[in-house]
Amino acid sequence: MKVRFVPAEKTIDVQPGTTVMKALLAAGLELDAPCGGRGVCGKCRVTIIDSHGEHQALACQTEIHTDMTVDITRKDSGHRILMGGISRDIKLSPAVKTFRVKIPQPTTSDLRSCWERVKDAVAKAAGITNAADIMPDPVVASELYMVLTRNNFDVEVLMMGNNIIGVTAPGSPILGIAYDIGTTTIAGYLMNLRTGEQVSQSSLLNPQVKYGADVIMRTKYTIENGLEGPTQSVRKALSEIADKMLSETSFDKNYVYAVTVVGNTCMHHLFSGISPASLAYAPYTPAITEPIVANTREFGFSINPCAKLMLLPNIAGFVGADTVGAALASEMDKKEELTLLIDIGTNGEMVLGTKDYLATCSTAAGPAFEGALITFGMRGAEGAIDHVSFEEGRLEYTVIGGGKPAGICGSGIIDLLSELVRTGIVESGGRMKAPDELSNGLEKYMGYYKGQRCIVLAGKDISATDEDIVFTQKDVREVQLAKGAMAAGIQMLCRRLGVSSSEIKSIMIAGAFGNYMKPSSACGIGLIPKELKENVVAVGNAAGQGAKISLLSVEEYKRAEKLSMSMDYLELAADPAFQDVFVDQLEFPGDE
Repeated sequence: MKVRFVPAEKTIDVQPGTTVMKALLAAGLELDAPCGGRGVCGKCRVTIIDSHGEHQALACQTEIHTDMTVDITRKDSGHRILMGGISRDIKLSPAVKTFRVKIPQPTTSDLRSCWERVKDAVAKAAGITNAADIMPDPVVASELYMVLTRNNFDVEVLMMGNNIIGVTAPGSPILGIAYDIGTTTIAGYLMNLRTGEQVSQSSLLNPQVKYGADVIMRTKYTIENGLEGPTQSVRKALSEIADKMLSETSFDKNYVYAVTVVGNTCMHHLFSGISPASLAYAPYTPAITEPIVANTREFGFSINPCAKLMLLPNIAGFVGADTVGAALASEMDKKEELTLLIDIGTNGEMVLGTKDYLATCSTAAGPAFEGALITFGMRGAEGAIDHVSFEEGRLEYTVIGGGKPAGICGSGIIDLLSELVRTGIVESGGRMKAPDELSNGLEKYMGYYKGQRCIVLAGKDISATDEDIVFTQKDVREVQLAKGAMAAGIQMLCRRLGVSSSEIKSIMIAGAFGNYMKPSSACGIGLIPKELKENVVAVGNAAGQGAKISLLSVEEYKRAEKLSMSMDYLELAADPAFQDVFVDQLEFPGDE
């Protein structure tokens, strides 16, 4: 059967019975499937045009039995991806070291190879006792003659450890790239390793979303279908980010000599080409936690083939290198007062403690905070309702981009639910009241959607989708589960430290969701203990900052390894007390 995809203008042949989603993957096209293709999230809806006419369908559930055209036009373009974060002073000391050397020119009485000349000269300059410890690299060697003769044998040799990774003209640019691979988004930062300055930055949605919205779904996919799809898609994305950043500057790709990467344990494994299968079965151990140093050319990067890749270490379970990066950036190992670091996202990680003791855990918050599994949920993109309030019986909201609303994103969801709880529309147990149970002036916004109670945020006459934008009873339950998991994680960490949550002096919220979330709304639904509302500070993309810091300082990179080894990890699934705490934390604060 012939399937034509628009607006991509790609046509492929598939066997009868192939789903539209599998055809999309075969065509190399992207489409969200947060539920992992189970047909429950509705985010992979497409328009199908065939002999029966034009109709809407879920790509993951629709089989192809005739030639067709599939319109995959996205409604949620222009995503708001957080790039910034906390910053601190560090001593610039990247793992890439430079040595200016004058290489003896060959003569009839000195017939050493180009490599041996460079090796002997740089060993002396770098204080390496035995030049034989510098192993040959054929890629570097192939360029040596031209570089040496072009620069009259006066060059800079770039080294990482005992490896020569480049020989250049003195003063040539030396760049590095730091990446944060999130479950939902990927951020990249192009850094000048001579000055420590950021040259460029770029980001995009993680293309692995087509294999599922969260790490559990993606792990299950790789167990059933193999690593190739998820691994190659994320590696391609990192190269695309590198290409985009370099295209915006005057720098050549061969000037990039180092790359650092952080990500949760599953993202780390999938990027590395390591099966995350061990994370799917008790006791949920990673395949590897140690830091990894490798050649970037093994990972498909379109940069200097001799550049080195440095992956920060994982901790345990689903607490990965991104948490290490965030803890490094925020200097959790130097805190005098009891501090809580939380990264709220598809997978919620947290660290609690002081410089004397740090405990960490991960909770399966699920994708509700990212808008997935919410009836009209979407990511923080143009058209998303991002903040909601009830003012004197009126429902008011703001929309990213200022246009018509197409859905609601995480920060708007938390605002809305907090207001629903505050005004008594949603009871402490999570039940949404019927319109006839209300008399506060807000009942005019209540209604029903496919048999469920709901609140109508925007009628079809003013929405961008020509249908009512609603928030349903089911949506309340989805957020309730996510917030219960996060709140339970906080309480379990407090138990491990033998403290009450009221003793926490500072809460640092990392990640895009935390950056746009109102602390008052988070406290309003019990995500964060209400007594800590004034102690909350957003620290932005702290994981990305940790990757940048590790790129600019080899000492900080080593510090990250010590941090990862010093944290006490709690496997919540193995703790018999967790289920009871989780059930307790499902409750919302009492009605006003």
